[in-house]
Amino acid sequence: MKPKLLLLLAAMLVSYGLNAQTVNLRFNNYFYGWQRIDSLSNESSAKTTHLRGYQNYLLEFNSGQWSFNTLAQTEEDVINKVGRGFAYRFYNLYVKGSNLFGVLDVKLGRQNIFAGTGRGTLDGLNLKVKAGKNKQYQFSLYGGALAPYNYEFNKYPEVKKNYHFGAMFSYYGVKDLMASLSYSNKMRTPESYTTFRADSVYNLVERTITFDGPAEQLAGLDVNYTYLSKHNFFAKAYFDIGQKKLYRAEANVRVQINPELRGFAEYVYREPHFSYNSIFGVFNYRKNQEISGGLDYTLKNGINIYGRAGLVLYEKDPGTTSSTKNNSVKIQAGFSHPNYGLNFTRYMGYAGESDGVSAYFQKDVYKDKVSASASVNYSNYKLGDYEVDKVNALSGQLGVTFRPMPQFSVDVQGQFLINRIYKSDARCLVGFSYWLFRKL
Repeated sequence: MKPKLLLLLAAMLVSYGLNAQTVNLRFNNYFYGWQRIDSLSNESSAKTTHLRGYQNYLLEFNSGQWSFNTLAQTEEDVINKVGRGFAYRFYNLYVKGSNLFGVLDVKLGRQNIFAGTGRGTLDGLNLKVKAGKNKQYQFSLYGGALAPYNYEFNKYPEVKKNYHFGAMFSYYGVKDLMASLSYSNKMRTPESYTTFRADSVYNLVERTITFDGPAEQLAGLDVNYTYLSKHNFFAKAYFDIGQKKLYRAEANVRVQINPELRGFAEYVYREPHFSYNSIFGVFNYRKNQEISGGLDYTLKNGINIYGRAGLVLYEKDPGTTSSTKNNSVKIQAGFSHPNYGLNFTRYMGYAGESDGVSAYFQKDVYKDKVSASASVNYSNYKLGDYEVDKVNALSGQLGVTFRPMPQFSVDVQGQFLINRIYKSDARCLVGFSYWLFRKL
C-alpha cells in the first residue's frame, strides 16, 4: 500500500472514531513458552528457554453506510530473541461503503478477496454492483497490488510485477440457486538477488538473478442449489487459461433422508496448480480423482454419528508397465457432540498406510465462568514405498478458561508432542481475550 493511501486510511480512522455509531473491538494477548536444545553449544544437555508474545487486534467503526475495518497481529520475543525479535502483520485495513445509492458496495484498502478463482490479499479497490428488482444480478470488480508475503508495509514489491485484478458475475434469480462466473489475472514476481556463478572459463563472477514470466489467468464456474431447504447440490470447475488445463472440478450432493439421517456423495478432480515461478513446478506431479460418500445420523441427545469412505485414483507413472493400481482408500468413522467426540481415520493403498485416532472433550466446570478442554491425537503411519516400518506420533493439549465476565477471559493451555523427530516436546500457552461492542 502506498504511503499516501496509508495516510488517507489513518485520517478516515480518526474521522470514523469521532463519528462512529458502533464500535466493535476484540483484543487477544497470548504468551507462548518452550525450551529447546542449543545446537551451538558443545554440551548436549544445554537448553535455551523462550517466551514469545502474540497480540491480535480486530477493530471496526460503523457509521451509517460506512465502516472502517482492520485485523492485525503483532508478535515479539520476551526471552531469547528468535529472528528479528518483533514483527507485525495487517491482514485487513480497509474502508467499506455498503449499499451506496441502493446498488453499490465499495472497499478500499488491504482486504481478502474471495471471488471464485480470485483469491488472495491485495491492497486496492473492490466494487460490487447489485442490479435487478431483487438484486439478483451482482457484478464484482477488484484490482490492486498484491500484499507482501509478510503482510507488512515496508519493502513493498513493484506493483507492475505484483498485482491482482479480476471480476465475478453472480446470479440469484431462481429461489435457492446461486451461479457465478469468475475471472482472475494475477502476477507475482519473486525479488531479484545477487549471487556468484561460474563464467565460461569457470571464474566466479557476481550476477544478479531476476525473474520474469506470464501472469496467471484463471476462469471458473460455481453453482449451488438447495431443494426444499434440505437437499443441496454444489459444483465448480476451475480452468487455467495460460496452461490450457482444467486444474480442479468438484461436484457433491447432500440429501436429507429423514430428520435424523443424511447422506452425501462427492467427486473431486485435482491437478496440482502452481504459479509460474514456484519452486514446486520443478517436481513431477500428476492429477488425481477422488470419489467418496457417507452417512451421518443425529441421536436425540445431540450426538452425531458419522461414517464415510473414499477412493483416490492416481494417474500412473509414464512408461510404467506394472498392473498394480495406483489407488488409495480412506475410511473415516466416529461421533461428535458440542462437548466431546471421537474420530478414527484409516488410509491404505498407493499413498501409504496410516491409522489415526483423535478425541476431544470440553466441559463447563462452574456457571459459564470456568471451563476445561482436552484433546489427544495418535497416529501410526508409513509413507508409500519409501518406508518399511510404521512410525508413531502422539500429541495432545489440556486447557482451562476463566471468564469472570462475558467480555473478558483468561486461558491457560499445556501442549505436548512425541514423534520420531521430537522425543519429547512440551509447551505452555497463557493469555487473555477482551471483547467490546458499544453503540455510541
